[in-house]
Amino acid sequence: MFLNREAELTSLQQRFDTNNAEFIIIYGRRRVGKSELIDQFIKKTLVFAFWHGKRQKSYS
Repeated sequence: MFLNREAELTSLQQRFDTNNAEFIIIYGRRRVGKSELIDQFIKKTLVFAFWHGKRQKSYS
């Protein structure tokens, strides 16, 4: 389910629309929808994208 992320999508779109090269890092707690946010943005903008996620190991 993807809800209430219009502000984040708008921010990504504004950065995408500039002519500047930008590097964007999306971070946050696990399971809050970071990957889904990226997926929705890619679907909305119809662009080719390569992104890499790195899972941190838990040492508990």
